[in-house]
Amino acid sequence: MMPRWGWNPFVWLVRFWHARQRAIDVDILWPACRDQAIDLDHARAAFALHASHDPAWLELGEETIGAYIGTLE
Repeated sequence: MMPRWGWNPFVWLVRFWHARQRAIDVDILWPACRDQAIDLDHARAAFALHASHDPAWLELGEETIGAYIGTLE
């Protein structure tokens, strides 16, 4: 079964780039949020604020974003 977006290489490239952007956020932005926040909840809130305005994260959907941020340590 073909995905609803077909086999468009542009869509594949954008999704690949968004995944890379999310990985960079987790590798760089998350430690910075954690180090600067007074506790883990504040760090997660700061990261969530970023994710809620970033197309790379928004393509995952709010529920997935929330579940992922909840696992960050």
